[in-house]
Amino acid sequence: MTKRLSILLPLLGVVLIAVWVTVSARRVPHENPLAAPPTAPYENSIAATGIVEASDRNYNLAPPVSGQLSALYVKENDIVHRGDKLYTIDDREQRTIVEQADANVAKARATVQTAQADIFTQQANLSSAKAAVDTAKATYDDASQIAERNEGLHKDGIVSDQANMTSTKTRDADEARWKQAEAQLKQAEAQLHNAEASLTEQQANLQTMIATRDQQRVLLEKMTVKSPAEGKILQVNNRVGEYLSSTSGTSPVLFGDTDSLMVRVDVDEINASHVLPGSTAMAMLKGDSTRQFPMQFVRIVPYMVPKENLTGSNSERVDVRVLQLEFRFEPPQFPVYVGQQVDVFIHSPERVAN
Repeated sequence: MTKRLSILLPLLGVVLIAVWVTVSARRVPHENPLAAPPTAPYENSIAATGIVEASDRNYNLAPPVSGQLSALYVKENDIVHRGDKLYTIDDREQRTIVEQADANVAKARATVQTAQADIFTQQANLSSAKAAVDTAKATYDDASQIAERNEGLHKDGIVSDQANMTSTKTRDADEARWKQAEAQLKQAEAQLHNAEASLTEQQANLQTMIATRDQQRVLLEKMTVKSPAEGKILQVNNRVGEYLSSTSGTSPVLFGDTDSLMVRVDVDEINASHVLPGSTAMAMLKGDSTRQFPMQFVRIVPYMVPKENLTGSNSERVDVRVLQLEFRFEPPQFPVYVGQQVDVFIHSPERVAN
């Protein structure tokens, strides 16, 4: 029995292997694809991939500063005009700063007015000091003449010693008052100069406060992001209450003009040298090559960038750089959406191995 099994088991194994080889060698019929693969409309063409964008490119309207989203004024598919509000970052703290800046400006203006009033006072004091000098000078001149006359009469014995001495003392006293008035005049001039310098300083401080206030107002206005042009809201990525970062790669609102659309085409660097400015191109929807539309050349972006728009193909390389081209087209009869990937064939004057 054991000998029979030792013979039968290897034979059975050989039979099973032969059956498995026969079955696996059979060709499995392939199902027909749901959609015909895209075919080039030109005899010589460059195959590429593209992504649909708004006519003047998509606007990633990120906030200028980080903060909590406090108000959202739009939703997807809304048509907006230049200057329309899109969303607001929480600006309560900034409003307080602006109010404080307004108060500082008002205080600086009051200080300027006080300095101007002080100048008027010092100008009046200066005028009074000048009048006092003139009066003292006139009094001294009179006393000097009287003393000089009495001195001559005293020598002739006409005026007594007492009268001569009195006129001399009066002249000396009037001279002292005159010198004192002149000193007060110089003091009044110095005080006026100080008041004028103080006014200049206060005016400069006022201008600084106004500039600071205006800067804070600009920052407050920037916290409400507005539409830069007319167009459609393509995407809203955040909700009220969420924290927004000014450095985030995803903006709260994606905006663009969809009256006419554009395709940004990525051409692999190995084919970049075959692309010529002004080339015509045809785009086809992925999965339905019967839906195609012509495109008009706009420009070649002169700087090549790493490939970012991936198609998901198993044979696709991601370690290459691509040359980007922009083509414009009018929306066809069938729907085409911003952000949609399309297959693109660019006409080439020479045969290219894609």
